[in-house]
Amino acid sequence: MIDERSVEQLLEDAETPDTDYRGRLAAVTGEASSDGVTVTVDLYGKPVGLRFDRLALTSRASDLSALVLRLAATATVVALDVGESVVDGLVPPGRRS
Repeated sequence: MIDERSVEQLLEDAETPDTDYRGRLAAVTGEASSDGVTVTVDLYGKPVGLRFDRLALTSRASDLSALVLRLAATATVVALDVGESVVDGLVPPGRRS
């Protein structure tokens, strides 16, 4: 498919800042893995993915549940860090507390 925009329009589009912060924040996830378990959460810490390798399936249920909770907490911190980098674009550098 050929892009029919003019060179001027392409340059203008390239210089226009990405201001879809809502969409960018909605797409933020964090992931943490250990001992055959991978947990993915959204920006709010809600699990959106959980993967178990064969290694994890040999664990006791209580150990596995504790690991999932620990990984979810770690993944939430990762997601919040990513979300913070998105929000940093909203606040002028001198106005951050």
